Amino acid sequence: KDNFVIGLSGGYGRVREEITFLDDNDQEITTNRLEQGFTFAPNMRNYIPLGNGQLQILVQTELGITIGESLQRNFSLTEVDKITGEFVQVNLGVSPGLLLFFNRNWAFETTVGIAGLTTRIEEEVVNNDFQNRQRVEQTNIDLRINLLALNLGVAYYF
Repeated sequence: KDNFVIGLSGGYGRVREEITFLDDNDQEITTNRLEQGFTFAPNMRNYIPLGNGQLQILVQTELGITIGESLQRNFSLTEVDKITGEFVQVNLGVSPGLLLFFNRNWAFETTVGIAGLTTRIEEEVVNNDFQNRQRVEQTNIDLRINLLALNLGVAYYF
């Protein structure tokens, strides 16, 4: 169909954060967290040509599946906790963007952050105590489009 594409995206992501806070006993705790994962995202795109078609608006709907692992260490004055985890995250969302063709096949494209539904299932193990592992499930609905989460890319169309 004209101005409609089915595609597949892939990627690797890594997040590192350090947070310091006070617990219920006014004791300072520092948390270091490292998370990484691979994402596969089948998607559908609709294009709206502007003018002669060199510049186009795109709307991408995707189902992203991320498989990854995390490592967190909580440092307090008296102890250190190590939390390891493996997770699966599923995102269903819509992402608008712009596309600028250099020639018939090559284009520069940009999209903004996805608004949609995210479900994450993670199994956590605290201090290598595999007998008492925890399963954490989170579901979030985000209907805001994040203009600060800008994706840039070069694409080849055949």
